[in-house]
Amino acid sequence: MLPRSLWATGEVCWRCQWRLVNKRHNIRQIQTRHWVSAIKLQQTPRRALHAAAIRSQLATAPTPPSTPSPSTFEPALFLRPHDLPIREHLEQWQHQYGGPTEEVLSAFENHPAHNEIRNGLSKLSSGFKADDDARTSEWDAAQEDDEGEELITIGLFLKPGDVVELSQQGREPVLAVFVQQLENVSQFFSVNGRWTHSVLTKVAFAITGCIDPALLQPLLPFLPTSPGKADPKGDVHVPTTIAAPIQKTLERMTEEAEKIYRTNAPVLDTAYAVLADPVRTRMMTLTQIAKTLLARTDPTWAPSPAALLAVRKALNHNEFRFRSDARSHRLTNVFAIRPKNDVLVVETVHEWIREYREYLAQSVNRSHEATRKRTKGATYIVDFLEKARRLIANSRKHREPNVGVLGPSKPRALSRNAPSNLHVTWGESFTSTDKQIINFLQAWVLNGQFTSMPGLHTACTSLISASECYGAGVVQSFGVTQQGVSEIKPATGLLFLQEIGVLSPHENRSIYDEQLMLPTVRLSRNLELLNTKAELTRRNPDFRDSMADLRRDWGSTTVYCIDDAGAHEIDDGISVERIEGQHSEFWLHVHVANPTAFFDKTHTLSGLAAHMTESVYTPERSFPMLPTWATQGYFSLDRNRPVITFSSRINSTGGVLETKIQHGIIRNIVSITPSELATLLGVDKTVETRKLVVGGKVPRDKVRPLPSVSPNQLQELHDLYTAAQALWETRKAAGGIRFGTNAASVRIFENANQAGMTWNPPSMERARLIQGDPIIELTAISPEGFMQFTIGPTNIVEEMMMLAGQIAASWCSERNIPVMYRGTIESPTGDGQSPEELKKIVHSHFEQHGTIPLELATRYTKSLGRAIAHSAPLPHKIIGVPGYVKVTSPLRRFSDMIAHWQIEAAIRYEARSGKKLDANELSTTSPSILPFSQRQMQESIVTLSPRERIIAHTQRESSHFWSTMAILRASKYKEAPLPDVFKFWVRFVNHGSVAAWRGSIGHLPEYGLKAVMSEEASVREGDEWEVQLDRVDVFMRSIYVKPVRLLSRAEDVE
Repeated sequence: MLPRSLWATGEVCWRCQWRLVNKRHNIRQIQTRHWVSAIKLQQTPRRALHAAAIRSQLATAPTPPSTPSPSTFEPALFLRPHDLPIREHLEQWQHQYGGPTEEVLSAFENHPAHNEIRNGLSKLSSGFKADDDARTSEWDAAQEDDEGEELITIGLFLKPGDVVELSQQGREPVLAVFVQQLENVSQFFSVNGRWTHSVLTKVAFAITGCIDPALLQPLLPFLPTSPGKADPKGDVHVPTTIAAPIQKTLERMTEEAEKIYRTNAPVLDTAYAVLADPVRTRMMTLTQIAKTLLARTDPTWAPSPAALLAVRKALNHNEFRFRSDARSHRLTNVFAIRPKNDVLVVETVHEWIREYREYLAQSVNRSHEATRKRTKGATYIVDFLEKARRLIANSRKHREPNVGVLGPSKPRALSRNAPSNLHVTWGESFTSTDKQIINFLQAWVLNGQFTSMPGLHTACTSLISASECYGAGVVQSFGVTQQGVSEIKPATGLLFLQEIGVLSPHENRSIYDEQLMLPTVRLSRNLELLNTKAELTRRNPDFRDSMADLRRDWGSTTVYCIDDAGAHEIDDGISVERIEGQHSEFWLHVHVANPTAFFDKTHTLSGLAAHMTESVYTPERSFPMLPTWATQGYFSLDRNRPVITFSSRINSTGGVLETKIQHGIIRNIVSITPSELATLLGVDKTVETRKLVVGGKVPRDKVRPLPSVSPNQLQELHDLYTAAQALWETRKAAGGIRFGTNAASVRIFENANQAGMTWNPPSMERARLIQGDPIIELTAISPEGFMQFTIGPTNIVEEMMMLAGQIAASWCSERNIPVMYRGTIESPTGDGQSPEELKKIVHSHFEQHGTIPLELATRYTKSLGRAIAHSAPLPHKIIGVPGYVKVTSPLRRFSDMIAHWQIEAAIRYEARSGKKLDANELSTTSPSILPFSQRQMQESIVTLSPRERIIAHTQRESSHFWSTMAILRASKYKEAPLPDVFKFWVRFVNHGSVAAWRGSIGHLPEYGLKAVMSEEASVREGDEWEVQLDRVDVFMRSIYVKPVRLLSRAEDVE
């Protein structure tokens, strides 16, 4: 601060003098550039004035009075010369002291200030808008790149110039243009003149190619390059003159959409009444909805981008009635229109809760009068809450409430002589109005139907709160603050439904995903109809073999079906033939189940398979894609069963010399497990495993004798192992990688004699009290490293399946047949090193050290691109093959069935015509030969790929649920010993770029579990930390740990 001797009393008002003397600290502090930036100043918030000039341009400007030393100077008291106009004085002040600080500019590597250009930028309103940075949970932020899952199609990546809708809860969406991708963060510039960031999966709607990418180039110097460091409400924004062309385009689109909406408001505002069915969920695309509402009588009309935006606005105003899946909506643009009956229930119960809250408000001052005037709706709520309190009180005699889940049964509640771990007793009945209220709560808790709908969410929380059963100190907390425990949220709602006897204490809510459409979801009426039709088909399936005349009898050839003893369906088997006179060459055959030869894509079973997309396996139960009577009775591999065989002749180095696809019948089957195969080959390597068991003793697996194989069969197994090793070496040389994953294997036992659990749907008729708990077994195999460079006998099947996929891709590509190809494409951003460069580094490091650090393994994997599904062939760099199509699981994956139908149609055509099929030539000159055209295949990919991701997510989250349940029971209820500290491998570090949390996600390698570690400033990807268990959130399926000390950190590898 200036010494008093430097104060010019005539220039500083009495109020400012008083403020400076008393050093008030409640005014916002600012920083200035260079040496001034270290001085904290008490000053009212200022508005940055826009100016831009190079230092030299101001060299001739009037020179301000001599400035004091930096240690005493305060820019707030920079004195104005008497002959200098105020405006010029302010411009000079802004130029010299008002620019962004070095700290602020560190997030803007391309900012002109780094090149000595000074910019005072227009500061926009800091009010919260829909284009503020999107915030995600810690799991969402990491799931963006989780488990190496395939993306949907190449179109998943936005391109510069694409216009998107950005949404925030409770606010109208705003338009923004996609500018660039910064690793896993997408950068946008909005109609409001703001830059903002989000993860790509949060973008629900996009219009491609709206703005010339060249117009975006001038924006780049003023946009953050490090989103985690940049403040959207800070000093640095794009100058208005540069932003103007972009904003005008976005404003024009917004105005056009608003005009269409106003013109058609009577129709758009009543869209639900026009489109909805009373009892059935309707699925329609945005374009179909727009045509129905805006141009029902004009079949040639096509909606403009503005028309689509106007229709979306109408649908967003009825968000509950028109449901969309944010995970895939940008690609599918599909809306599910809820049945009118379902909407009526929700609106009715919502009104009852409103009436009940009004009744409570009136009761404060007029208790007796209010009781007499209580409405029917309020009465229904009061009666339900009274019943709920009784049921909850009874439940707590047997189980204590935890955050989002009931604890295990108390010992005194268990019957020692019960044959099952689980025992059910029945309680009070639910009335028809109780059922409506329960359905309302289930929509909130299980199906997530009220997400981003604050009105319905608040109604649910107020209802739970009114039960007065979840106050402070009631729910047991394990590492959670009492404030967090007392907050009413969906986890509390799940606990409430468990305590009143509707949901099982062990309910896995992952399987209630609406988009999954399993029998567990009440809205899966289509699935119920398909199952009914399939059951009728069972009486007379009328399967006819369309490939009967083209089948080869494999006779005495031994087909080895290598799978776990408890495999549900046997999709595939393998065999090998030595070539006479060629000791180093083999014919490898992959024999695959062949249901598609017996029914076409219009069959009832095809409709059921398309609806299911895949078989769904969770630790407690499975949901098969095709009925068990069909797979086990007709198509699962066994003696005398039909197959489609993918064959390849290879040499000793794994090179493919010849391929073919043929149909046949297998006669000779040998079933063997992977561990038995390793034993027979004499390479049964001991691996380090760790088990965690809660709830009782796991039944012993039945020990069966090793399969009896002849010397010739044993030699064939050795040949298969040799061939598999050669195939892997070829893939590895092409850049293919193998991950040393150690995800925990989870098994559930209802009792010591029964694996899995009996299906107990929500009890809607009366309260159900379940005593006892299932046995949970977690098994983790300690990985040898983050990447593996050799394979063992247990990898033989994997290599053969990869080979079959390559054969199918090559065969279909040669004939231009559209199928669901799998491959990789480069991410829009990279770290500067090519896959080839990183591959050399990886192999060199492995040769020197024998292991690969996680950071290097992650960097190499990212360089290979992202896996996608596409209708045209493309290389798959991650697995190291020129092309790949999944064809080996037609009994449990619908995309494999599509590939089989396409291949079989081509084989029949070639057999009839005697010439090789070219799908491109025939598509314009003759009736369709293939069941699926190029356009239909693209539509199928867009439909199937999101569901494949949902199913993979459900299976993964189901394992997480049971794992967290086991850890909770082991740690809090001491059902199994746990160590005091764990190892933690850091896989992902978030510094707060687009998520509302800071911390890291990684694995507990001893148990194969994912965990979240609280923020630690020095944490880096690839670190190994020692951690302690912090808390377990069963509802969110998350394990939280806190750091103890750093164990190891890999040095940067270049």
